[in-house]
Amino acid sequence: MQNVLVTGVTGYVGREVVHQLLANGKSVTALGRSQPSENISFIQADLTKADELNLALKDKSFDCIMHLASLPGDTGDPLQMVDVNVNGLQNLLENARMMEVNRFVLASSISAYEWYPATKFNPPDYMPVDENHPCRPQDMYSTTKRMQEELALTYYHQFNLPATVLRLTAVIGPFGRGGGRGWRKFAEQLEEGVRVEIPHFSAEELCHYVDYRDVARMHIAAAEHSAAAGQVFNCCGPNPTRGSEFVEIIKRLSPNIEVDVGFPWSMAQGGEISFDMSRAKARMGFEPIYSVADSIRSIKDWVDAGGLVEDRTAGDTSYGGGVEG
Repeated sequence: MQNVLVTGVTGYVGREVVHQLLANGKSVTALGRSQPSENISFIQADLTKADELNLALKDKSFDCIMHLASLPGDTGDPLQMVDVNVNGLQNLLENARMMEVNRFVLASSISAYEWYPATKFNPPDYMPVDENHPCRPQDMYSTTKRMQEELALTYYHQFNLPATVLRLTAVIGPFGRGGGRGWRKFAEQLEEGVRVEIPHFSAEELCHYVDYRDVARMHIAAAEHSAAAGQVFNCCGPNPTRGSEFVEIIKRLSPNIEVDVGFPWSMAQGGEISFDMSRAKARMGFEPIYSVADSIRSIKDWVDAGGLVEDRTAGDTSYGGGVEG
């Protein structure tokens, strides 16, 4: 893999994917509706407009496509949800098939199982949840993520497009764009230094997060390992985290700040959920390395370095902003 096309580069996950690809000496091209801030090649096109996309990608060739562009949550408009998340992916998959890319990596979500903060939490059948757990989405965001997975895997089975699906759990990182917009509020509260809310309904709630750097690492691993083709992988951190542990992490970084539970986008809504990563280890030799403490420190360091001041007006709410776990 040398020449990579990435969608959703304005999101905090996509931004890190680009950063790591460039650090690994890869040639990176962004595809989207607006020019990214990174100094990389750029193709302007709307994924939902097949003719426009086909023209933009005509005579182009890439070894790998990493698709992170998606609506970062349920917009309340079912037609828009399907048009962007499903039809947009379909258009890109068709171009990937014509190009005969060596790998297509799709950033999906653990919401494809059914867990999305906007809907009532239904406990998993077993824990930790592995990739064989039943998928039973009940809202438009979760349903369109599951539809994305089926589309990508259909292109693998029917058209021999080597696609890999990554089911991201809640991704933690700085910048807070697109799917990470909730962490932007968290960062702003850290900046104020008075009170911060964490995404747990209670101190006992067990949730499972993943660091944005591990997500980028896993995209690259999925693109480079032949055993990843045609597979679905959970993408989560080394261990799940209880609300009480989350509080302790923040207190170590900011001893005088008040920490409250009750963040409205809690994953397990007071219950428990955790995910299994053994398939990724067995097939790709991949393991996450960043803890929740590492993730929270990355946000705190970014805030302390003036990141919020510099990035105050650069938030992205478009679908190019990336996915949400």
